[in-house]
Amino acid sequence: MNGTVTNRGLLRAALALALALFGLFLVWQFLAGIATAVLVLLVGLLLAVALSGPVEALHRRKVPRAVASVSIVLGVLALMALGGYLFVPVMIEQIWQLVSALPFAFSRIGEWFEQLANSIGLPMFGDGSGPSLSTLISWGRRILGGALGLFGSLTTLVFGLVVAVFVPLYLTANPEPVVAWTVRLLPPAWRPRAWDVLSKARRGLLNWLKGRLLSMAIVGALWAGALYFIGIPGALFLGILAGLLEFVPYVGPVVSTIPPLLLALAGDPLDALWVLLSYLVIQQVEGYLLTPLIEGRVASLHPAMVIVAVTVAGAAFGFLGVFLAVPSVVVAKVLVEELWFRRLEEGSEAPKNPD
Repeated sequence: MNGTVTNRGLLRAALALALALFGLFLVWQFLAGIATAVLVLLVGLLLAVALSGPVEALHRRKVPRAVASVSIVLGVLALMALGGYLFVPVMIEQIWQLVSALPFAFSRIGEWFEQLANSIGLPMFGDGSGPSLSTLISWGRRILGGALGLFGSLTTLVFGLVVAVFVPLYLTANPEPVVAWTVRLLPPAWRPRAWDVLSKARRGLLNWLKGRLLSMAIVGALWAGALYFIGIPGALFLGILAGLLEFVPYVGPVVSTIPPLLLALAGDPLDALWVLLSYLVIQQVEGYLLTPLIEGRVASLHPAMVIVAVTVAGAAFGFLGVFLAVPSVVVAKVLVEELWFRRLEEGSEAPKNPD
């Protein structure tokens, strides 16, 4: 009898544990879905801020916001279509050259590491072990998806593309109701200050975006030219990739250097030195010329702050986290300065001299 009661108790405990684990799994899936929706909406908001600059410029010239917004979106799509028509054949050839050269590059570098390890008595890759294809795919999914598995389905990707197009379009065409409703969530006495802070946050983010886009174009062109003269295959594609990765300061340029460096090591080791020298020169041009002249001191961020933000956001939210990390830091910097530092400075009084 006692054995039967004990077995029933164990069965109930197992069922309770299974239900608790299933409940935690449902909560995790719910949080992942909420995080995906919020991050996609933030991407749409970021694109809306980027679009608001030219829309405001056209609106000041008596062009209705809706007409300006639709015209700019159609213009961007037309430019993308034209660029694809002109450059897609070249890009396909460049990507094919890169894909053809990478296996030999990895094999050559693996042989060098194996020789170096054997020379010092540490066998490395000698047993043929190494990252398998499934391991590489798993790493890629983790990089793209993060801890919450974002962009894990085609539905999520389509939803993101729809939001990325229509949210900026509607927000730039008629932003006043959304901003006014958001400000109305605060007490009436705080609303004028909220309008001012939101305006400064938008202006700071817009200035940073303008600087980033211009820096991306210049750095991409410099990288493509340098790699072409060095003789690295796929120079145009690698230059465009470097320009896109330049969106994330400090971290993106380091990542963009890895493919051309691997290709250079597979050929002439002297080319690897030229790639590193090109990286150092381009970074000096960006750090001491482009960033001070284009972005200025208002949108400047400390490198440690950028690296921490990108690392944490990328580990938690994958590609979207990396994409939104630095813009979020820019907005947070403006909010902290306006809501905390300025409040402390305005509320502080100079010490009075004792009589």
